[in-house]
Amino acid sequence: MIELAGRNYEATIGSDVQRDGMYLELVDQDNHIVGEIFLSDVDGKMTVTLCQAEVPVEVVEWMIARAHIRLPPTDPVIG
Repeated sequence: MIELAGRNYEATIGSDVQRDGMYLELVDQDNHIVGEIFLSDVDGKMTVTLCQAEVPVEVVEWMIARAHIRLPPTDPVIG
């Protein structure tokens, strides 16, 4: 759990076989989905979907930064 903008949030990382990619989903302390960042394995693009009308910029920035760390595939080490 993480506190951002005075509220608690929980992030989940998962894979989505139907959409062929990975996602980071953020849920607030009231168990409402705040948004999702999806990384497509098809074209490598990340998309942001917000599920609430007003999401603090701090929360969106955290989601994006965390998605860049957790979602991209790791390149194999060539040696």
